[in-house]
Amino acid sequence: MTKGKRAKKGGGPRAPAARVTAQQLYEQAQLALQYNDYDSARTALRKAAKMDPKNVEYLDALGALLAEIGPEDEAIEVLKKSVSLSPELGYEKYLYLGQLLEDPNQAVAAIRKGVQVLQAQHAAAQAASSSAAAGLSKVLSGALCSLSEMLLHQSIQQQQEQEGQQTQPCGEKTPGRSLVQAVAEEVDHLLALASAADPTSPEPGQALASLRYEQGRTAEALEALRRSMELWYTPSNKDEEGSEGGDEGVGRVGPARAAAAAAADEDEEMADASAGDASKDSDDSSEDDEEEGPSYEFRLECAKLLLELDETTTTAIDVLEGLIEEDDRVPDAWHLLALSYYSGHQYSEAAAVLAKGQALLTSLGAGPGDEITGIFADLESAIQEAMALEQQQQQQGAEVATGGGVVGEACGQ
Repeated sequence: MTKGKRAKKGGGPRAPAARVTAQQLYEQAQLALQYNDYDSARTALRKAAKMDPKNVEYLDALGALLAEIGPEDEAIEVLKKSVSLSPELGYEKYLYLGQLLEDPNQAVAAIRKGVQVLQAQHAAAQAASSSAAAGLSKVLSGALCSLSEMLLHQSIQQQQEQEGQQTQPCGEKTPGRSLVQAVAEEVDHLLALASAADPTSPEPGQALASLRYEQGRTAEALEALRRSMELWYTPSNKDEEGSEGGDEGVGRVGPARAAAAAAADEDEEMADASAGDASKDSDDSSEDDEEEGPSYEFRLECAKLLLELDETTTTAIDVLEGLIEEDDRVPDAWHLLALSYYSGHQYSEAAAVLAKGQALLTSLGAGPGDEITGIFADLESAIQEAMALEQQQQQQGAEVATGGGVVGEACGQ
């Protein structure tokens, strides 16, 4: 070997490293999502979209993921780019934009367009007798409900702003035309379409109850809410005092449904034993269907409506107790449950529930200056005042009863 020179490594020149394609990166992202590895999926999709910036499939996937995990600004940018490349395909990007855009008018416009694209896709699937039609029906119903709720919420906000600005010299509000009534006809139509698309969904009925409540038609609102609850709720076996009761009211998913579910599970197990593995897939599907139901937020909103519409508080208490059993770290649920007991003149129960909610606030780090702390404090004051008044009335009643006995004895003499 010549001094000062290194020997060359054998094998000749190296082959260039194989370049990962955009499609491979996209597939890597899909695999990462299966394992809930969102960071890796986001990185891979960003690279795929950069390598093939006009591929709408990559952009839609990246935009959807960014909408879920952030950053939101990047999600909006990616989704808008997808819209510009393919405005008539892919309803999901419009629905995501409707959630992310801060301007209410732009958000409504995005949801409207998403519904239009979804309706066209749904109609095409039905015409082709596609198996995707059933799933699209449920998505369409949800999108129509979202649009109706957005229109109603926007009209309520605008009306509140208008009423705050337009006042008479004496301070009375100017009557004017109700902005809620201005959108009521369209909201009614959208909710009718939603019910037709998915008759099994409770969302259209609850949204209709909200509309009727805002219109001041409380009897119709309560009826709509009850019809909605029939789709996901079972009667309770307990009355207000917690004893075994009859068929009054609508109870939370508790002993009655639990017993029925246990019996159904037992029957399914017996069927599995006799049918063997052939029935396994269908049983799994049944379990998945049973797990599906209204979201926590949906049921919380249901409880709020019940407190506004129902003269009794039994049903609201049942709903809220069921929610707390499911997740006891939601302050709003504790506050509403305490409010339900207070509204039903069950002040001791209200105080006990509120105390647990306040303990939760402390554990979550809420301070004295936080709005939620003030809301709990206001209810606490109302409960204490009601309990003091109740005690005073009881004492006065006892004194009257005692005085009446003395007078009676005197007259008898």
